[in-house]
Amino acid sequence: MFIAASLLLALSQSAPVPPTAAPATPPAAPTPPAAPGVPGVMAPSASPAADILGKPGIAGLVASDARPELIIKGLQFGEGPASDAYGETYFCDISAVRIYRIARDTKGYRADTVVEDTKGCSGLAFSREGRLYAAQMYTGRICEVMLSTDGKGELRGVIESYHGELRANVNDIAVGTDGGMWFTNMGERRRPERRGVYFSTTAGGEPLQFPVPEIDRPNGIRLSPDGKTLYVADYGKPVVWAYPVEGPGKLGTGRVFASLAILNDPARITGGDGLTVDSMGNVWVAVPSATAVVVFDPQGKPLGRVMFPEPVSNCAFGGADGRTLYITGRSGVFLLPTIVPGYWPARGGSPTVQVPSAPVAPSAPSEPTKPVPPAAPAGK
Repeated sequence: MFIAASLLLALSQSAPVPPTAAPATPPAAPTPPAAPGVPGVMAPSASPAADILGKPGIAGLVASDARPELIIKGLQFGEGPASDAYGETYFCDISAVRIYRIARDTKGYRADTVVEDTKGCSGLAFSREGRLYAAQMYTGRICEVMLSTDGKGELRGVIESYHGELRANVNDIAVGTDGGMWFTNMGERRRPERRGVYFSTTAGGEPLQFPVPEIDRPNGIRLSPDGKTLYVADYGKPVVWAYPVEGPGKLGTGRVFASLAILNDPARITGGDGLTVDSMGNVWVAVPSATAVVVFDPQGKPLGRVMFPEPVSNCAFGGADGRTLYITGRSGVFLLPTIVPGYWPARGGSPTVQVPSAPVAPSAPSEPTKPVPPAAPAGK
């Protein structure tokens, strides 16, 4: 999800070209470049979806004949897919400064514009109540996308600053079923103190910052289905981290959850981008430099990978039955049918969280402040 905010802002000055539906026949996915027999590296396969031994499909997750289908093309920088409770999926085009909804009719798939001039929204997430939130990269704000009955939306600031300071380069966002909201900031070379994982609630308020010095560039972020583990992808290193969630705004000591170097020569894998989870707790990670999505079980064991014809940035489950994985790429959106249904909080529910008054050191006890009531639903 990383790209310099200044470059994105310059790109966004040109009028965006509307995305179009893709050809009915998807492009062939390339064979992974790994050599067979290399210890610690997934075996190559002619199949776009394969397990770690190179056999077509991923057992219990992706059928052996499944292929990613290009459904939307013409994007400038696709990112941040997220689905509502009905499985309708939204995504961002960072450089075109747009948020789109994926729609389908008798002619095929299309991208309907929901928000224009997003100021670089790069990550999206739906809450349990069906509210859509966005990480606004250029400004550093977290916004709610106020959706109207005509399908259009407007941005309303929920988190405007950190102690009065605008912190650009916020990247991705995850919302728990309890109303807790986690988001990443990759920081800047001149302002490394901005880098980290942040916490607030969907009601807004001053966020808490966790510096996570072990992560070079905090990027994709998601919660496990039970809400007890926070996964964070490092864009600068081929590692995904896992942190125990010990309470509202409380993170325990992190551990290396999985290595992405299994996809290829470690020197060529720069890091992970966006990620998502399925109903079994498996973690699906988009790896741009490998043009792949790699799947790990809840213990971090690699299960397989899906190859694409271009770098991919993020992924999210959607569809009416939850068995469709939407993958954003540099220039398009892909669809992959899955056996396992995905998990996303818009289908869950639990009490509203409480916000602690200050960041909590790993494993240190802390008493939260009194509960903050949730914001009123959009349009009501």
